[in-house]
Amino acid sequence: MADAAYRRVADAVRAEIEAGAYPPGERLPSVQKIAEVNGVSKQTAHNAVQALVKEGLVHVVPRQGTFVRERPRERAVIRDRTVYRDDIGYFFDKNAQNWRAIGPPTRRIAPAPNHVADLLGVARGENVLIRDRSMGPAGAAKPLQVAMSYLPLWVAGEVPVVGGDQTGPGGIYDRLEEHFSAPLEWQETVSARLANDTEQDRLSCAPSAAVLVVTRESRVRRNDAFVVVEVNETAMPADQFAVSYAVQRDASAAWPRSEEPADGSAEG
Repeated sequence: MADAAYRRVADAVRAEIEAGAYPPGERLPSVQKIAEVNGVSKQTAHNAVQALVKEGLVHVVPRQGTFVRERPRERAVIRDRTVYRDDIGYFFDKNAQNWRAIGPPTRRIAPAPNHVADLLGVARGENVLIRDRSMGPAGAAKPLQVAMSYLPLWVAGEVPVVGGDQTGPGGIYDRLEEHFSAPLEWQETVSARLANDTEQDRLSCAPSAAVLVVTRESRVRRNDAFVVVEVNETAMPADQFAVSYAVQRDASAAWPRSEEPADGSAEG
């Protein structure tokens, strides 16, 4: 019965939020007030609020209260899978062309996550150069993406500017192409996972919230072979982003079809 009681209260508060009684950014009534309004104990009301926290609908600010999260009803940005260029340099999302770093980027030497080390071709646990940025629309106070670039130390040794504060016009990608006298090529993988501590803090994600992660390998040809010179991993709230791309026909799926199936049947 206790379980049913807190769920009933959670449903009631959720309905009020969805009806607009508590818009995004507004503080919920105290646990004591929720308990009184719903005729339950303070502990039951507390359990109901915690259930909404786990859903990602609200978040708790220490010593201030519980606030409704800003959750878009529609995904705000569609990422396509094309690289573009403007007078600043390469960018990978038309919708985010005007985005900038929010707060100063940081640089450090530390081991990369195991899956990134594998992509870079370095030993797990080996130090790499990590460039860390929080990104958002120009003028925004809060970022919508956390972007980490990982570079092998041999690349940082050959191209020292990539470890500096100012990397010049076009950023590290232009510096890498200049050094290797060859164009970069990119391979991306899109995945999802729960937000880590850094992402929860910077993106205001609930512990139970998912982030969409785009892992991009930057490859360049050297001595007749491709080497991975950087891996960029960008995490963004999964409820605000989607990935969009064109579906192309393979030669086997060409139209008009050259011939029908031998048995005369049509395939959907």
